[in-house]
Amino acid sequence: MHSKNDISKTVTLIVATLLFFSFTSPGWEYDKRYNTIIYKSIAEIFNSSNLLVEGFIDTEESFYMIKQKDTILGYFVVAQAPSKFNQFDYYIIFNSEADILKIEILQYRENYGAEICSKNWLANFINISTNTFSEYNRRIDGISGATISVNSIKRDVFKVSNILKKALIK
Repeated sequence: MHSKNDISKTVTLIVATLLFFSFTSPGWEYDKRYNTIIYKSIAEIFNSSNLLVEGFIDTEESFYMIKQKDTILGYFVVAQAPSKFNQFDYYIIFNSEADILKIEILQYRENYGAEICSKNWLANFINISTNTFSEYNRRIDGISGATISVNSIKRDVFKVSNILKKALIK
């Protein structure tokens, strides 16, 4: 009698698990959309559609080189930063000296704080010095109602920029 009960519990658990995973969205769908957005931005920034993208380093973040023939024009990274309850996806495009050329939020998953997606606010990061956090932190204005996300992206962009700088020195 117990074995029949155990089997029904197991079957129920398997069905519930399959249902749960069938409703999650596939990662490749977002990757495809992300790739389109990122490649369009790269083509606009570097004024060319004949660019090659190669993997660069894989430390805490995966950076990619943007090349034209044998010349490295810049780098980009797709990263995630925490917001209040979820994480949001963003990318940064750097020039060859690791200066920020563009930053854009790819997907923000919160009900509040989406003001950080504003292109005008994100423009604060362009060509900002990331040598010292205190100076960098003072140059980026806060946004009322998005304090957690603002502080999160500020810390993450600083961290990612310095990882790239250290990798370029080696």
